[in-house]
Amino acid sequence: MIRFLLLGTGSADLYPSPWCACDYCARAREQEPYEFRGFSCALLYPDVLIDCPPDLPHLAFRAGVELYKVNHLLITHSHHDHFSPQVLLLRRSVIWAQKGTIPESLFVPQLTSLTVYGNGPVTDQCRNFLKEEASKWDLKIDVKRLKPFEPVSLDARTVCHPLLAAHRTAFSSEECFLYVLERDGKTILYAADTGWLPEATWEYLRQFSLDLVVVDATYGMAPATDAHLNISEACRLRATFLNNGLMKEDSLFVLTHLSPHWTPPHRLLAPALEKEGVMAGRDGLWLTIGDRPNS
Repeated sequence: MIRFLLLGTGSADLYPSPWCACDYCARAREQEPYEFRGFSCALLYPDVLIDCPPDLPHLAFRAGVELYKVNHLLITHSHHDHFSPQVLLLRRSVIWAQKGTIPESLFVPQLTSLTVYGNGPVTDQCRNFLKEEASKWDLKIDVKRLKPFEPVSLDARTVCHPLLAAHRTAFSSEECFLYVLERDGKTILYAADTGWLPEATWEYLRQFSLDLVVVDATYGMAPATDAHLNISEACRLRATFLNNGLMKEDSLFVLTHLSPHWTPPHRLLAPALEKEGVMAGRDGLWLTIGDRPNS
């Protein structure tokens, strides 16, 4: 059984937006915390994390997962809501505890190594972050640059395929990644922050039969753009996957990266999407590929 956790499912606005008084944001506040969405990130349990937003520790606390088990951190792109290297400074607490005076009865395990994977802007940012202070090298962080369509074995069970997203904006022209993860014969596509997929990505995906797809639907009921999908385009993406044999009829298809200004609250959104065979992602949602039901 493979377990995949949606830690955060919101857009760069968060959900509700802390500075917004629109109707959707107001409704979400009335139903907190179920309606709250943190910045989008996910965990292939227990050891492969996708994206490192500034609220990652809080999202992990809420979901009841341990980040110290993570050995691999895959970053989709360098935008602030997907990569905040300052969060990695919290690894220092282990080092300080080992070097400091603590009760003899308290055992502090060694800090496990962490490899950060990403495109050029991500790896440059991470290396610059580590160089700011010499002590940061104690954080046991390695950095590895990925190239699109060149798979990497993370461990004996897991292969990562970085694919190109369609996410060029007025503020950035970097090549952003989607990730296909293969583990124990199961295949997952995580595709936050993308418009309609580039042709090269479509061609690469033809080799897979996806068991789980998690996909961007930032603009909800509003028109999609070249940088983000909406609900309608996400549903069209699912139909295209099915028609081309890229996923099975019973494969899970889940929406993430949802903005409050175009997307109804979860309690209204989820029932409508179920009729289309689509799940509305929410923070803390466990998705299983195997014998147990999803929760």
